[in-house]
Amino acid sequence: MTAVSPMQHRQHKHGLRLSVLLCLVTVLSGCSWLTFGLLGDDEPKQLKAKGPNLGRVVERLPELQLAQVQPIKPTRAEVMAAYNRVYGMMPNSVENHAVGKRLADLHMAEGEDRDIEGLAAPYQPAIELYESLLAQAAEVSSTAADEDQVGVDEILYQLARAHDLVGESAQTLSYLNRLVAEYPDSEYIPEGRFRRAEIMFSSDDYRAAAADYGFVVQLGDSTPYYRNASYMLGWSEFKRSRFDEGLEQFFNVVDDMLGEQAQDDLNAMDDELLEDTFRVVTLALAYLDGAQTLAEEMRKRGKPDWQYLAYQRLADDYFDKERYLDNVATWQTFIEHNSLDIRAPAAHQGMIQTLMDAGFPSDVIPKKKEFIVRYGVYSEFWSHHDSNVRESYLPTLHEYLSEMAKLAHADAQSFSALLADGKFDRKQHKDSNNQDITDTVAHRGNLYLAAAQWYEEIIVTFPEDPRTAEYLFLLGESYTEADEPARAVAAYQRVMREFPNYPQAHEAGYAAILGLTEVINRAAAEELELWQRLKIDAQIEFALIFPGDPRAPAVQTDAADTLFGLGHTEEALQLAENLLAEWPDVDAGLKKTALLIIGHGRFEMDEFVAAEQAYHSLKQMQLSEDEWAKVHERLLAAVYKQGEAAEAAGTADDAVYHFMRIASLDPTAALAAQGHFDAIAVVEGAGRIAEAANMLATFRATYPDHELGKGIDMRLASMYEQTENWSAAAEEYLGLSTSADDPEVRRQSKYRTAEIYLQQDDVAAAIEHFRDYAHTYKQPWDLRLEAMHHMDELYQRTGDADKRRFWLQQKITLHKSLGSQASERATFLAASAQMVFATDERERFAGIRLTHPLKRSLKKKQRALKKTLQAYEDVAAYEVAEYTTAATFEIADLYSVLSKSIMASDRPKNLSELELEQYDILLEEQAFPFEEQSIGLHEINMQRAWDGTYDEWVQKSYAELKRLMPGRFDKPESEVAYAAAIH
Repeated sequence: MTAVSPMQHRQHKHGLRLSVLLCLVTVLSGCSWLTFGLLGDDEPKQLKAKGPNLGRVVERLPELQLAQVQPIKPTRAEVMAAYNRVYGMMPNSVENHAVGKRLADLHMAEGEDRDIEGLAAPYQPAIELYESLLAQAAEVSSTAADEDQVGVDEILYQLARAHDLVGESAQTLSYLNRLVAEYPDSEYIPEGRFRRAEIMFSSDDYRAAAADYGFVVQLGDSTPYYRNASYMLGWSEFKRSRFDEGLEQFFNVVDDMLGEQAQDDLNAMDDELLEDTFRVVTLALAYLDGAQTLAEEMRKRGKPDWQYLAYQRLADDYFDKERYLDNVATWQTFIEHNSLDIRAPAAHQGMIQTLMDAGFPSDVIPKKKEFIVRYGVYSEFWSHHDSNVRESYLPTLHEYLSEMAKLAHADAQSFSALLADGKFDRKQHKDSNNQDITDTVAHRGNLYLAAAQWYEEIIVTFPEDPRTAEYLFLLGESYTEADEPARAVAAYQRVMREFPNYPQAHEAGYAAILGLTEVINRAAAEELELWQRLKIDAQIEFALIFPGDPRAPAVQTDAADTLFGLGHTEEALQLAENLLAEWPDVDAGLKKTALLIIGHGRFEMDEFVAAEQAYHSLKQMQLSEDEWAKVHERLLAAVYKQGEAAEAAGTADDAVYHFMRIASLDPTAALAAQGHFDAIAVVEGAGRIAEAANMLATFRATYPDHELGKGIDMRLASMYEQTENWSAAAEEYLGLSTSADDPEVRRQSKYRTAEIYLQQDDVAAAIEHFRDYAHTYKQPWDLRLEAMHHMDELYQRTGDADKRRFWLQQKITLHKSLGSQASERATFLAASAQMVFATDERERFAGIRLTHPLKRSLKKKQRALKKTLQAYEDVAAYEVAEYTTAATFEIADLYSVLSKSIMASDRPKNLSELELEQYDILLEEQAFPFEEQSIGLHEINMQRAWDGTYDEWVQKSYAELKRLMPGRFDKPESEVAYAAAIH
C-alpha cells in the first residue's frame, strides 16, 4: 500500500491553487481587452452589446475544424523560475505567502534530488525559505480569511522534516514539539508524533516514545503509521519491562498484517517484520507464563486465525532449546483452548512427535488415546467439521486406533493367561490407576471391554476397511470374554450378515446363537420374548446361510420349537416343514419335534386334515405312553375340528360325518359324546328337527348320566313343539314340572304344560294345570294373573258360574295386594271382574218390583240400588276408561230405571179419580230427583267426549239425553255460512 503523507497532500493542494493563480495572471496581462463592459464589483452584470449581433454572425460562419493541442508540461526549474518572478510581487500578502510556500515545497523536492546526488546542504534553500515564511506568519495571519491559508503547522512540519533528513535531531525535535504543542488538531500531528517518538526511542527515552507511539496507535489503521507505531510501542513497553503491554502491541501488528491475508501473501519486507514480531513475542512470553499467557491473550482477541503461528513459534523455540515438556505444554494449551480448530490434530501430532523424539515413550500412549478421544468419530471435533478437514488426520487416527486395540486386547489376554495359570500376584500387578486389583473377574472384564471399545471405534470410523470383518470378530470375542453376551451377539451377527465369505463367518453365526442363549438365561421376564425372538432370527439366518454346517438342522429345529412356543405358528410351520424337506433323513428326535410342530401348528391354523395326517405319522413312531396319549387326544380333536369346520362351511352332512366318526376311532373318548351332541345341533340347525329329536333321544339313552344331558328334556320338549308333536311336548314339560332341579324350570314347565293343553283344547287338563299353577306359584304375579284369567275364561266355557266368580274375585284380590305396583293389565282385568259383580248386583236390583205398599218395597229397592251403585263405583275406581264410562252409564241408567219403576209401581186400590191424580203427583215428586240424577250422570259421561273419549257408553249416554231432554240435545244441526274473503 503506497501512503501519501500529509505534507505531500498539502503541497499538491497549494500547487494546484498557485497554478490557477499564475494562469489567471497570464490571462489578465495578455487579454486585458476582455474586461470591457464590467459594471461594478458587488454582483455580476450583463455585458453591454456593441456593434452587430455576434450570435447571428457566428451562426452564418462555416464550421471550423481545429487541430487538437497538447499542452507542454513545464519543468520544475521553469515553475520555480515563474514562482521566483511572482514571489514578493503579489500585492496581497496571503497570496504572496501561498506562492512562497509553493516555492519552498519545490525547493524541498529539489533538495531530495540533491540529497540523492550527495550534494552538500541539499535542503538549506528550503529551510531558509520556510523559516522566512514562519517569521512572516504572524503578519499574514492578520489578513488571512482563515488559519489554513497561512499553514503554520505545515511550515513547522516541513522544517522538522528537512532537519530530520539531514540528521539534525535537536532542531527536528524542536519544531515537532512546537507543532504538537501549538497545533494539536493539525493533519500533520500523527506523523509528527510518530517522528518524535522515533527520536525519543533512539535516545532511550522509552516512556516518552511510548506516549507518542501510543497516540498514533489510538488513531487506528486510518493512519499509515499505525503498524510501525504498534510495533515500536511494543518495543518501548518491552524496554520498560512491561511485557504484557508490549505483547498487546506486537499482537496488534500481527493482527494488522494477517487479519485479512495469509503469511504467504505478504511481501518480503512485511514478512520480515512479521517474523521479527513473532521473535519478540516469543521473547516476551519467556518472561511471562509462556503458553498460558499466550492463550489468555488470544482469548482476549477472539482467537484470531493466525494464533496457531504464535503457538508454533513458541513451541519451536522451546524445542530448539530442548525444553521438550514446555513444547508439549504449548501444544496442549493450544488444543485445550482451541479444541475445534482445524489445526488441533496437527498440534496434537506435533506433541506426540516431540514426546517420541525426546524419549518419553510412557507418555506417548496416553496422548494417542487422547488424540482418538479428541478427534475420533465420537468427538465434538468430528461432528463439527466436514470430511475435508477430517481427511488430513484420518491415517493417523487409523494408526492410533489399530495400535490401541491391539495393545488393549493383548493386555486382556495376558491377564487372562495369568489367572488361568495361577500366576497372578496382587503385589506385582496394579490396575490403570496404580491401585490394587481386588476383583480379578471385574478387572479382567474391564480389560476386554477396553479392547472392545477400540474395536468398536475403528469399525465405526473406518467401515470400508478391508479388515472390518476381522475387527468385528475380535470385537465379538472381546465382549464374550467381558461377559457381555448381548453386545457380542451384535458383533458376530454383523460378521455373518455383512461378510458371509469371511473364513470365520459360520463360527461367528454360531457364536451369536450361543450368546443369545446366554442372554435369554439372564433376561428379565418382560424382555424374555424379545430375546427369544432375536435368537430365533439368528438360528434361521445360520441355517439359511450355512446349510452345510452339521449344526444347522438342530439349530433350525430349536428355532421352530421356540417360535411355536411363542405363538408364531406360521413361521414355526415353515421351518418345521422346510426341515423335513431339506434334511429328509434327519435325526428321529428332530423329526418328531418337527411333526409335533406341524400337527399342532396346522391344528391352530384350522388346517385339520393336515394336522390329522401329522398325528397319524407320529403314532407310527416310537412314542412313550404319555406322548402317545397326547397325540391320540390331538388326533381326535383334529377330527372334531373338521366337523366344526364343515359346520361353519354349511355342509351339514360332512359335519355330522366327522362328529359321529369320533366314536368309531374311540367310543370311550369324551369327544365321542361331544361329537354326537354337536351332530344333533348341526341337524337341528339344518331344520331337520324331527331327525334331531330322534338323535337327541338316542343320546339320552346312550349317555344317560353325561353332563351334556342337562337340559335335554327341555330341548326335546322344544323340538316336539317345533314338529307339533304336542302330546310328546306336553309329556316332556309335565315331566320337567316335577323333575327339574331348577325351581324356575319347574314353574315355567308347569305353565307351558297348561298352555299346550289349552292349545289342544283339552279343557279339563288345561283347568287342572292352570289351577295348580295359580295355587302353587305366587310369583311372578303377572303370570299368575294370566293363569287366573285363563281359569275365568275356561269356566265361562264350562258354564260353571260359581267357580268363575271365584277366580274373578282372585283377580280383584291380587290387584288389591299389588297396590301401586299393579300394571295396566292387572287393573284392566280387575275392573273387568268387578264389572261382572256389578252386573250381578244390577240383576238383583232389577228383580225387585215396587208393590203396594210402596214405602216398604221402595226401601228394599233402594237398598239393592245402594249395593249396585257401590259395585259400579268400585268399577269406576279402577279408572279404566272403558269401564269408567260403562259404570257411569249404568249408574245413570239405574236412576232412570228407578224413576220409571216408581212411576210404574202399583197404585193403591179404592182411590178416587182425584186421589189417584194426587197420588201420581206424589210419585212424580219421588221419581223426579232420580231422573235429574240420571241426566246429570249422562251429561258427565257425554263431557268425556270433549277429552277424546267417545266409546259406546258415551254414545248411549248421549242417546239417553236426547230422549230425556229432546229440546236441548235433539236439535237439528244448522249450517253457518261465512265469507271466504277477509274484509
